[in-house]
Amino acid sequence: MNRRQFTASLAALAAAPAIPFSAARAAPVAIPPGTYAWAQLIARAQNGCSPAMLAQHLRLSAPVADQLFRDMIADGVLRAPGLAGAAQAAHPIELPGTTRNITNKLAHKTRDALKRLAPETDPLANPAQPRLGCGETIQEDAADARPDQSVQESPERG
Repeated sequence: MNRRQFTASLAALAAAPAIPFSAARAAPVAIPPGTYAWAQLIARAQNGCSPAMLAQHLRLSAPVADQLFRDMIADGVLRAPGLAGAAQAAHPIELPGTTRNITNKLAHKTRDALKRLAPETDPLANPAQPRLGCGETIQEDAADARPDQSVQESPERG
């Protein structure tokens, strides 16, 4: 690098803050009509979206897909993207009979497993003797009860 190029680059660096910010921005990319609606539908149906996915499904160029992705985040259709660059839909489409919540999925799996085990297990109570041979507990309790003490009180131990 010669002295002229060096001084020219220093002058450009010093003059950079004087350039208006709007002039430094690139012109917004034109999004084809109807593409936003399709992108919104795809993002809600898949419960997630990325610029690469939009470019693939809608056959868009990378800058157009990136602009569409940023517009959908700004409008609240998508949540902020994660580390992988994909964003989840703010209001995903729930299909009948499916659950997206992990707690509901685990509850359904547990319920299904219990249904499979239920016919193999024996009932805990004997249908002929529902008290399971405990006898007359009222008579046994009456022998230990004292008339001067209520049921709720207990003797103090110390």
